[in-house]
Amino acid sequence: MKCDMEQLLKKALSSKEEPDDWLNQRIIQKIQEKESKTMSEKNRKLRIPAAAMIAAAVIVAGSASAYAAWRYLTPEQVAQTAEDQKLAAAFQGEDAVAVNEVQEYGNYRITLLGIVSGKNLSQYEGWDENGNVLDDRTYVVTAIENADGTPRPDTSEEGYGEDPFFVSPLIEGLDPAIYNSATMDGGYSEMVEDGIQYRIAECNNVDMFADRQVYLCVNDGSFYNNEAYLYDEASGSIGRNEDYQGVNALFTLPLDKSKADKEAAEKYVKEFEAEWNGEADSEESDNEETKGEDSGSGSFLSQVSQEIENWKQEDFDKNAKLIKEMEIAPNEDGDFEYEYEVENEDAGSKGTLGMEMLSERDDGNMAKFRSVISGDSPQSAYIETYTLKEDGNMVLRVYCYSK
Repeated sequence: MKCDMEQLLKKALSSKEEPDDWLNQRIIQKIQEKESKTMSEKNRKLRIPAAAMIAAAVIVAGSASAYAAWRYLTPEQVAQTAEDQKLAAAFQGEDAVAVNEVQEYGNYRITLLGIVSGKNLSQYEGWDENGNVLDDRTYVVTAIENADGTPRPDTSEEGYGEDPFFVSPLIEGLDPAIYNSATMDGGYSEMVEDGIQYRIAECNNVDMFADRQVYLCVNDGSFYNNEAYLYDEASGSIGRNEDYQGVNALFTLPLDKSKADKEAAEKYVKEFEAEWNGEADSEESDNEETKGEDSGSGSFLSQVSQEIENWKQEDFDKNAKLIKEMEIAPNEDGDFEYEYEVENEDAGSKGTLGMEMLSERDDGNMAKFRSVISGDSPQSAYIETYTLKEDGNMVLRVYCYSK
């Protein structure tokens, strides 16, 4: 006789008697730890025996968050799948918080799985545009799935990325259109397991703002959507726009208020606003002049952008290393869609380039617009160039440049 385990678990969880939250989390953690040891190293898919599921359902009866936890990989397992063992260990530490809150909007179900913040939590280092190591970070793990139960496309499938999402902390009292992951040195890694799309989103550590309300937004699109949320400048509060028809999930992040640091927060906002208003660049440029160094720019990437501004094909070939070249035909809209990874290099990109970006070209038909991306060290960068051919196709070349 076949049994629908999800229905059985739901039924078991319908009891009004709720045990201690700590007990729920420990039960879930212990059983999943046992199961994770037997997971295939190739697919790392969580599989829970029926007996264990039924037993757990009885023990943790009454907890909706416990039910949500059973459906997904834990934040630790997501980090393991991303091959970041150091972050996986951090999600097992005492500073990590499991949330397992579910919200459903439009055709999608969004689950906030967990959060952890601190210094040196990941084995993968990042740098800001000034070459400073980003070592004090907040990591948030979410699960995104189709509400109708159909699987999300795998990262290797053609449909992946056709319906993008933006995931970011938002801070009470700070305009979310300005203060979000896109401007707070954010980034993310993503994977799909058993039809569920998992994302590890990261940005500058938001613990300093723990004395305020700190949210996590998940909206459709690649950037923060101002129409999806409402910001009250007078009170500083942020809320969902109930009239918005797309995805605009908004969670409250359970930060430890004892970690709030008003002095650090005020310093961060002051420096952020100075940079936002262009004051930081001029100030840094002045500092460079006093050091007798190159005063043209306040950051390595800016220096590279200025240096290559008038480079031609032969200049790139002479001064940088060509690591990728591909020819791309325009799509039905006349835009150029591309995606690539470079073997033996920690480099890759995916995007769409409109014809308007290629309108200004040199005598070799190379677009004067070039993309400069952070490299594997503070003094390296990846440069994309775009050359339009007579047949209408575009040649994308990727160079590695370092000093």
